[in-house]
Amino acid sequence: MARGGVGGNNGAMRRAASLLCLAGALLATLGVLPARAQDGQGNGPVIEVFEASGVLDASVLGALRRDLAGAPGRGARVFLIQLSSFGGLGVDPAEVRRVVAGAGVPVAVWVGPRRAEAAGTAAFLLAGADVVGVARDARIGPALPAELGRGRDPAAEAALLASSGLPAALGRSRVTGAAAEAAGLADYQAESLPDAVRRLDGQRVDGRPLEVTGFQVRFLSRSLADRVRHGLANPTLAYLLLLAAAACLSFEWFQPGFGVAGAAGLACVLLAVFSLAVLPVNWLALALLLAGQALFTVDAAMGGLGLATAGAAGLTAAGSWWLFSSPSPLLSVDGRLAVLGVLWSLAWFVVILTVILRSQRQAPMGTEALVGSRGVVRSMLNPGGIVVVDGAMWRARLAAGEGSLGTGQRIRVGAVVDGILQVEPEDPAAVRPARRRGRRAPPVAEPAARE
Repeated sequence: MARGGVGGNNGAMRRAASLLCLAGALLATLGVLPARAQDGQGNGPVIEVFEASGVLDASVLGALRRDLAGAPGRGARVFLIQLSSFGGLGVDPAEVRRVVAGAGVPVAVWVGPRRAEAAGTAAFLLAGADVVGVARDARIGPALPAELGRGRDPAAEAALLASSGLPAALGRSRVTGAAAEAAGLADYQAESLPDAVRRLDGQRVDGRPLEVTGFQVRFLSRSLADRVRHGLANPTLAYLLLLAAAACLSFEWFQPGFGVAGAAGLACVLLAVFSLAVLPVNWLALALLLAGQALFTVDAAMGGLGLATAGAAGLTAAGSWWLFSSPSPLLSVDGRLAVLGVLWSLAWFVVILTVILRSQRQAPMGTEALVGSRGVVRSMLNPGGIVVVDGAMWRARLAAGEGSLGTGQRIRVGAVVDGILQVEPEDPAAVRPARRRGRRAPPVAEPAARE
């Protein structure tokens, strides 16, 4: 039988699991970096286009405020907001209206393309705009509740709606683009962005018509930080980050040292913390979800499949279902995603992680023949890590049980315990003592002294 074959398979399984965790972390964050828009070409009046889509959060409002403040200096003739938003998250609807109404250039809002919407806080952008355009099938309203997260003030929102000039019926109902134009809420209809820009020509602002013949369109792009912040204000992404962090950290918990899976898990934790700080989290449900993932980890370590597994699945399901609390279903975990999250947890902890742990605990056949062999440290032994013996990678641990041995150092296999090579350095002086408060690690004895 080939020596190191099973150990090589175990190493391959561990590397595959680490890469799986890293891939999950990367896939979970792919949606937060949209492409940068390009400027249009031409020599006519400049019309700047700002896109506001999804939830209207602090990152979008901050970018809108900065771009509006700088529009006169950039020579913009008109500032056009392409809007499709289902509401606000952590922003004051009165401030949203003031930002648009106080701009130094004419501001137009186009709710489009088709099936776009302007609800909640986004509806108050229309109240502050100079010109409003809509796609025929766009939807405007309901304007209340304006805030979809924590800290809602229904009385203040109702008072703001009454003073905004928006129809009172828009507070609890919605109208299509065609109905909005008929009711005087919109100035024109346009089904595409070029059409929306062309239709601005001749629209009256402060008693004077706009002149945008031969216009040049300039698309504004938000900074990378704003795009990341906006992308993280997403309940689906936050939920996936939590599951990815639990999978990566649970795998890393059972490995010697700290590797790719641990780094990916910490990255997912940091991103998830930022998301949860913005989103309307049900903290009790979050505690249940984390408790379920922790119980899954303990259950995988015990190798059992019973009441603990059922309890972990129940806690995970309850935490997934009620993780977010918002009047908008778009700021909650979709029921189908919650079911998939529970099934993924069962597959990862009960099947994949359990198989990996069992393979690690079994002593590979033929490993006893490695006793006395020499090799080299592949990743630092601190005191556990990876060594290469006879061309194969093995999990190893310093026989002394303390200290660290750097990469590239020569070692000799002294024993095999539970499939882990117990190794001794050929140069005992290369072992660095463990750092502990109050006392130093004992010196490593010469190999000859133990023989």
